[in-house]
Amino acid sequence: MLDSEAQNRSMRFAILLFSLLSLGGTSGFTTTATGELLGNIAASAVLLAGLASMYHKRILLIVGIVLLVPALASRWTFFWLQASSLAQVSILFSLLFTGFNAGALFLYIQRRGSPTNDTVYGGICVYILLGYCFALVFMLLEILSPGSFDYTHPTPAGIAQIESQLIYFSFVTLTTVGFGDITPLTPPARSLVMIEAVIGPMFVAVFLARLVGVRTSSH
Repeated sequence: MLDSEAQNRSMRFAILLFSLLSLGGTSGFTTTATGELLGNIAASAVLLAGLASMYHKRILLIVGIVLLVPALASRWTFFWLQASSLAQVSILFSLLFTGFNAGALFLYIQRRGSPTNDTVYGGICVYILLGYCFALVFMLLEILSPGSFDYTHPTPAGIAQIESQLIYFSFVTLTTVGFGDITPLTPPARSLVMIEAVIGPMFVAVFLARLVGVRTSSH
């Protein structure tokens, strides 16, 4: 029974991981209507997979549903109506759900004790969710305060292109690659980028490395 439950959790975390990677893969093609549609489908899949990953505890599932419904509804309403006022609402609810999802997974892993396959998958998901959380914060900042970021290439036109560029920028920052083609200009943007640049390597070095190391040694 326990083995079956662990396998189900591993499967849910693997589906979430695949959804997150799919969102990253589609985010670069938002210059076309088809690409924007695929991006919305991938983002919706991430939200739904994130909800499934919290299935192990009822209270998490209930809170997740409360946050998920407005996140999905506002995202697709904005996609069809393209009303700029809905963009902030959509980003905010997506941020709330994604942050809650990352926090719930992190606490679940911390309370599991000895690392297992599902906790390793979950740890990787938390790392990627952190990147998307920062991307959503950057998007909200850019919408509320246009010009917070400077682009060496043409400035993105529309919310979908801003999302694409700032998802890319967030993961470049999280992994400390730093290509330099997007630069934070305002003090809030620089502070957030600095925080992400510190959290990314620390999370890998301290949290993920421990999970994988202990899991490998246990075998």
